[in-house]
Amino acid sequence: MKRATNLPTFKQLLPHKLVPHKVLTHKTDPMLQQPLVKILLQITLIGVVWGTADILKKLFNIPMSSGIVGLFLMLGLLLTGVIKLAWVNVGAKFILGELVLLFIPLMMSITQYQQLFFAKGWQLMITIVVSTALVMLSSALTFMLGNRVKRALYRRKHHAHQ
Repeated sequence: MKRATNLPTFKQLLPHKLVPHKVLTHKTDPMLQQPLVKILLQITLIGVVWGTADILKKLFNIPMSSGIVGLFLMLGLLLTGVIKLAWVNVGAKFILGELVLLFIPLMMSITQYQQLFFAKGWQLMITIVVSTALVMLSSALTFMLGNRVKRALYRRKHHAHQ
């Protein structure tokens, strides 16, 4: 029996993602392909750098939070090549992806100190809004600068081989 040529095939009717041969070759999120052990080891390495920064902060009485000292320490270690980006990349992405969970204790503390929040709430809200905006702005600028540096290094590496 001859099939009409203007009728769509079964594969044409299915959405692109449901076609079996496409699903097998479809790129998935790299985070889903990483083993849990690798993520845990990378988070541990990030924690060791932060812990070292905390010790340095206390030892030398640095007037900054250990998170900021750790940020500079990690930057220095990455720039000097002591730590490779691949050693912390997936763990850092995982931590950033789960960052919302870190705000749950903050919200619980607000509910415990309601009188303070009602008395000084407007000052707290201004502080929260301004600090959130500054964090978002500095994060965006850092991300943009990091991408520019990454692209420049990539271009330098690939143009040097040509």
